[in-house]
Formats: sequence, structure tokens, C-alpha cells
Amino acid sequence: MITGSTQGEARPCRLHLVRHGQTLMNVENRFRGRRDVPLSTIGRAEAWGAARRLSGLGLSVVYTSPLGRAREVAEAIAAASELADVREHDGLVNLEYGRWEGLTREECADADPALWRLYADDPERAICPDGESLAAAADRVVGALRGIGRAHPGETVAAVSHGVMLRLAVLRVEGPSDDDWQFELPTGSSLAFEIDGDAITLVSPLDRSVAKLAAPGLRLGRTG
Repeated sequence: MITGSTQGEARPCRLHLVRHGQTLMNVENRFRGRRDVPLSTIGRAEAWGAARRLSGLGLSVVYTSPLGRAREVAEAIAAASELADVREHDGLVNLEYGRWEGLTREECADADPALWRLYADDPERAICPDGESLAAAADRVVGALRGIGRAHPGETVAAVSHGVMLRLAVLRVEGPSDDDWQFELPTGSSLAFEIDGDAITLVSPLDRSVAKLAAPGLRLGRTG
């Protein structure tokens, strides 16, 4: 949990942070980054699955990453909850992978083994070559959660982002664990957070299990 000042008598915001649905690059296990990759047929089905799961919660607003694959999911959620539109939030956009964008995990590890080891094992010190540091991305998504929470005290809202951004949010809110920070997180799934001023609590139960190692001493992790 991230602690901090609260808003006094204002009730906390319940925010459902949703991972967008599958894309073809998810199937290929390639980093999408800021590429505007469309959802696959399965991804569109996952979008409506997420929309149905959230439709009975009384959502007041839906936020989204500016990328099209997230917006499509957000629009499905808004439609199922009979909301007029969605709101873009730059803080929810995907990690900027730099030279790693479009590559598989194995290709990243081969091209930049030292940087990849940091990404896999020490994300707070990791930076994508010619891209964004994971610490900056974590700051960005946590700032987005706080900003949305402050704007909607006492409300239930949804926000659609990307797998790596959900994992970084959990890393910041829950802190590091003995397990892999790149825990299993299916496309189209969501995690619930409670936001009360600066304080953020992860509400959803979560198994932060260790990812498989592809080679001794080299944790490959999962793409965002």
C-alpha cells in the first residue's frame, strides 16, 4: 500500500485498472510499446468480457491510454455501462521501449544482456535503451491513479492501460516481493485499487508468482 495524506471526509475512489485485450504482437510475445497495434479477434472478445464484468459496478467514468487497443476496450466498457464517452489520460500510456519495441524477450536479452538483466531483476534501476526508465513509468502510472482518484472521490471508475503498467503500479503500491515483478496477468483482466487522497491500496487478491527462467541466471519475464 502507498500511504499518504487523505481527503478528510471524502470517501475513497474505487478504480478498476484494466489490461487491454490481446493483439497479434501479444501472441508473438513482442514488445508493443507505443505502436498503435490493433486488437485481435480474441482481444475484441476479451474487451467485451471485461465490459460485462464491470457493467454492474456503477461506473461513473472510463479513462484510457491514448493507444487504440486500450481505447477500444475502454469504449466497450463505457457502452456496457451506458456511459457517453471515455477520457484519454497520457499517464496510462504504455512504457516507451525504445530499441526494444517490436522485439521478443529473447532478442532483447541477446542485444542488451546487461540492460535486460536489470529489466528482469531490478526494475527500479532499469531503463529501456533509447526509451523510458521503468521508475519513470511507475511514477507516471501511480500519478495517474492518484489524479483520477482525487477527481472522483466516492465513485467507482475504470481505466484501461497496458500489462507492464499494471505490474509497475502493483510494484509501487505493494512494494517488491521475493517473487517476480512480472507476475501473470491475462489480457482483458483487471485489478481494483482504492484511492484515498495520496493513499493507494490494492484491493484485488493477487498471486505474484515467479516467472519461468529461459536460461540459467536470465529471467525473461513477460512482455507488457
